[in-house]
Amino acid sequence: MKVRAPYVVALLTIVAATALLRALAQGEPVGTAHPLHQLPLALGPWQGETDYFEPEVLAGLRVDDYILRRYQAEQGGALWLYVGYWAAQRLGQTRVHSPSVCLPGSGWVITSAAVVPIRLPGGGTIAVNSDVIQKGTDRQLVLYWYQIHGRVVAKELRAVATLAWTSLLEHRSDEALVRVNAPISGSVQRTLRQEAAFVQAMFPSLARLLPR
Repeated sequence: MKVRAPYVVALLTIVAATALLRALAQGEPVGTAHPLHQLPLALGPWQGETDYFEPEVLAGLRVDDYILRRYQAEQGGALWLYVGYWAAQRLGQTRVHSPSVCLPGSGWVITSAAVVPIRLPGGGTIAVNSDVIQKGTDRQLVLYWYQIHGRVVAKELRAVATLAWTSLLEHRSDEALVRVNAPISGSVQRTLRQEAAFVQAMFPSLARLLPR
């Protein structure tokens, strides 16, 4: 009997979710190596200003640490950076809020979605989600990924599987979500280049703050 691909994906999702639930029951909280607010305000040509979520939003996120900043380049547009960190994720609690769910829930329409590579300074490449979103006449480009014990993971299913595997082996369920977004200026490709350049400037500093 030929097994259809969707059934294989569904089965893998169930297996990963089951493993994750078992792992989260025994995972211990792991704090960040340093508080996230220690991320420099000056990153290359960008200068940041710190903002904060409203209490009711923060209560819904259930993060253990986070930063929300607006970065402005001397030459170029502004962008937003959000990093949320969960020290441990327990049964009965909401896992990391995926932008693919939260954005439509906030009225944004995802008009295109892709995974793009970003080359890091000093070598190495990470793959991140690149979504074009729209609400009315407002169009933005969002880059986001999950950072799990030093690993950068783009897709949700792989993030669940990675977290389940590392939780079972290391008894840890900590995870970070990193998101960069900006209004589309000129073209999607131009905005992508701007955001990718920011990620290149920001990533080494962020990696030192998150536990490996």
